[in-house]
Amino acid sequence: MPEVRDRLADWCVHVFRAGRREYLLLCHTGSLYPVVAVSRGVTDGTRLQQRMAEAWRDTLTGPVLGPLFSEDLEPQLAEVQFAPIPDRSVTGTMNDLIFAAQIGLSDGMSVPDLSPWLARTPLSILGMNSPDRVFGRFSTRSRSERTDY
Repeated sequence: MPEVRDRLADWCVHVFRAGRREYLLLCHTGSLYPVVAVSRGVTDGTRLQQRMAEAWRDTLTGPVLGPLFSEDLEPQLAEVQFAPIPDRSVTGTMNDLIFAAQIGLSDGMSVPDLSPWLARTPLSILGMNSPDRVFGRFSTRSRSERTDY
């Protein structure tokens, strides 16, 4: 499997169920930034890429994260490669985020509100920092500086 050239584009996906619906948890492997999307209609890799782009576009907004999506992530969607989740710590953190997402959804939280809420969760793997703080750093660095995370 070829290495990811830009760690900003290194994301994992996991399907989970909350109630009677299935959702996708997209998780950035460097910052563990979570993005939740409805999985209905995702039946192949092409549709998964489209849903990922829609979820990122809806979630990564504003002056800090918006350019990160439009300038850095969106152009790379044509080169998606599928690989296993890189290590157990990412898998464990994704499971924790899924558990929190299930609680949020059962409490009536909408999918668009869920991702930013999860991103503010302090995580032990990040030294009790939150994914939104860690992921937000990617937008303030130049592309050449992004290799040190």
